[in-house]
Amino acid sequence: MSDLVHHSFRLSSQSVLRRWTAVVALSAALLMVGGIAAAHEGHDHEEEPATAVLPPGNSTRAVAELTSELYEALIQSHGDHLDIYLDRFDTNEPVVGATLTLSVDERDAAASVEESPGQYRIDIEPVAAGAVVALTLIVSAPAGEDLLGGTLEIPTADDSGDGSMASVPWLLIVALLGGALLVWLAWRAVRARAARGTDGYAASISGRVSSMLLAGVAASLAALVAPPSAAHEGHDHAEEAAPAVAVGDPSRPARLADGSLFVPKATQRMLALRTERASRGATSVAMRLAGEIVGDPRASASLQTLQGGRVAGIGDAWPVLGARVKRGQPLLRLTPSGSGGERAATAADAARVTAELAQARAELARLEGLPGIVSRAEVDAARANVRSLVAQRAALTGTARGGEVIAAPLDGVVASIATSPGVVASPGETLLTIIDPARLSIEALAFQSLVSADIVSATVALPTGKTVAARVVGVGLQLQGGAIPVRLNLAEIAAGINVGTPVVVFLERAEQGEGVSLPLESLVRTAQGDRVVFEKVSAERFMPRTVRVRPISADRVAVLDGLASDVRIVTSGAALLSQIR
Repeated sequence: MSDLVHHSFRLSSQSVLRRWTAVVALSAALLMVGGIAAAHEGHDHEEEPATAVLPPGNSTRAVAELTSELYEALIQSHGDHLDIYLDRFDTNEPVVGATLTLSVDERDAAASVEESPGQYRIDIEPVAAGAVVALTLIVSAPAGEDLLGGTLEIPTADDSGDGSMASVPWLLIVALLGGALLVWLAWRAVRARAARGTDGYAASISGRVSSMLLAGVAASLAALVAPPSAAHEGHDHAEEAAPAVAVGDPSRPARLADGSLFVPKATQRMLALRTERASRGATSVAMRLAGEIVGDPRASASLQTLQGGRVAGIGDAWPVLGARVKRGQPLLRLTPSGSGGERAATAADAARVTAELAQARAELARLEGLPGIVSRAEVDAARANVRSLVAQRAALTGTARGGEVIAAPLDGVVASIATSPGVVASPGETLLTIIDPARLSIEALAFQSLVSADIVSATVALPTGKTVAARVVGVGLQLQGGAIPVRLNLAEIAAGINVGTPVVVFLERAEQGEGVSLPLESLVRTAQGDRVVFEKVSAERFMPRTVRVRPISADRVAVLDGLASDVRIVTSGAALLSQIR
């Protein structure tokens, strides 16, 4: 019997220990979540404020954000002075040359000193830790005068950034000591019953009593730890403060736990981050076409030979790529490559034409010596015959002496050379191409129906990233490779544009759509291939938003969904933000 009692005692003791271990674990879990507002249902979170950014738990960094329709001011406390970063609210552009006047708790105002572009310093009397002071900032700048107000809280040295759990460690100690006392009393009762020979049933009853006591301890601890706001539901939290997101080093950019980016003002200055207030409304619809730079047909020429011959330069000169030439300037000479008999025949033809020319000139002189007798028509015919024979003799004589001369038909630049000295060229073969670089065109292909009257404007995206305006010259009626050919002229010739350069053409149509218009530079691609823009939700915090877009022009897109209206979107520096990890 004694062995049975002792066995029951051991089992009851083990059970108590297991239950006590469970209570301790439960208590720890309750403490971990005790500082966080309990999740509850039945109310709307749509209008909750943006998540606040807190400094690290061991930091004494005090920050205040003051905003208006014109300006955004970030104020950082450094004991005896304040650093103020002043930006335009819409664009995030630093406000330089401003005069700032600050009052603290309605005390005498202090004037600012601009330490760097958009960064100001104001000396103040040190504020005690834990104090909350009211700030009134008067801004006088070229963009306009404005008044900004807010509060600045000076944290204590051991401030964790929350404060709701300041007394929890003491509660934990008290609760654990009380629980240990109860467990010890239950243990003594079990041992006393075992010593009196109480059966295992009584020991089991004692174990159950101890478990109930431990459960009471856990429930009491939960009530102590739980925040007051956890026991209500069915109301709106629009006016409640949003949960805070802690950052690590407040002087370095970081990606926060909620996916947003913490970017200090100093870093924003270095990255030259700019924003644009985006509003939803009517936007244009554009077609995207693939195109190529070509020469203007009216300002380009391909030089071909009329007859075969060996290619040579003019004297010691040879055409150079990119060289400017004038109209009529000799560029190449073709020496006849025929046999000796062919050259002799050409010489004979030249002699015959020379003789005919002498007779024609004599006849013209005779007719001109008979005024009033010979009609004017006869005289004109004789003169035309002389000019024709002169041209024939020049051609035959030149061919017999040195061949054909290739001259520039227009002013321009040598764009290509398809031959080299000594090459025997065939009749009709292209030797040179001359283009006027100030007059270039674009050939593009449209794979959907297109009418010239529907096109409002056209822009061209170059491989260099530059965009230039263009004008639609004409739309073809005959398909080319299953597409409609479109001809455009560039409004300006940018540097680095060459014939044959591939380009992207955007044709803005009269059709209208709905969306948020943003610069193309705002978009970045994630590793998963999603298009993302960065919304500025506070002075030092940016939230990525996945969006769906369509083109408006070469440098703007319309965001169809993924953005609310009247938000600030990063337009310059978005690619740099995406690199923050």
